[in-house]
Amino acid sequence: MDSYILLLHETAMTPDISPEEMQAIIGRYKAWGQKMREAGRMAGGNKLEDRTGCVVRGEGARMRVTDGPYAETKDVGGWMTSSFWPTAMRMRVEWCKDCPHLSFGTIELRRIQVT
Repeated sequence: MDSYILLLHETAMTPDISPEEMQAIIGRYKAWGQKMREAGRMAGGNKLEDRTGCVVRGEGARMRVTDGPYAETKDVGGWMTSSFWPTAMRMRVEWCKDCPHLSFGTIELRRIQVT
């Protein structure tokens, strides 16, 4: 069975929002996630914690580690995996169309290659 990952990229900084607005946004994500789970489309996922990562590049003596990523660099803000998606890409895209994340960024939909 094919598995897919949805990488949620944040492309816009969220302006200062009230606690009520934040709760409404969280509610939208929870409702969408519940819909995906009930349809058998979501196997797992989480939001990535802000400002806690690093990027490693190079190898050996040339390896360098930089802080980040940061919101202004179009981060991946979260991820989800699914082990059951329709075979046609347009149908997989259709399942993403009402994801609340599209209000804040983009979704990268990738098939996971199992070796």
